[in-house]
Amino acid sequence: MQVNNDILQNNKGNGTEINQLVQRLQKEDNRNLMTFKRFQGIFVGFILVYSFIFIFNPWTDLGLSYRITGVCYVLGFFLFGMIFRKYYREYKAINYSLPVSEMLQKAAERYRLQYRKTWVVIFPLLFIDAGMTITFYQRFTAYAPWKIIGLVQLVYIPTLILGFLIGVLIWYKRQKPLRDAAIKLLDELNN
Repeated sequence: MQVNNDILQNNKGNGTEINQLVQRLQKEDNRNLMTFKRFQGIFVGFILVYSFIFIFNPWTDLGLSYRITGVCYVLGFFLFGMIFRKYYREYKAINYSLPVSEMLQKAAERYRLQYRKTWVVIFPLLFIDAGMTITFYQRFTAYAPWKIIGLVQLVYIPTLILGFLIGVLIWYKRQKPLRDAAIKLLDELNN
């Protein structure tokens, strides 16, 4: 999302640059809010399906390893669901009626590329990775375990890296301009 240069110009007395930025922030915040809500619902669906298939399935004689696989998937999906729930609540609590400088500071912080928050997804990713590795190991028992683990990682890790890079690209195109505009307006207000 591009931020028009007139948003960044100082139109003394009428505050249009702030109003336009607030409208853009609200649009992006609402988009993120709906995304978090959708993903939370998707993961609840995954939890129900995988719980039924791998853990509570009464019709087939699943071995212990399949049930462990199901537990790994369900734990991973549960943790992802909790992460999306946390962000959903954060975005739902955004308050645009705060003083302008405080609102702009919070917007700049909210749209800062934060690698620390990325680490929170390590545990759910590890659970899903364990579930996939166990699944593939069960299906391809003729191969050495290290080959199966290597094959799973050879596909899983590049997929995660690609997803991360797509997320950074989305941030750069849609959210960085908002952050930059908020910082610039904040600087203008403070000077």
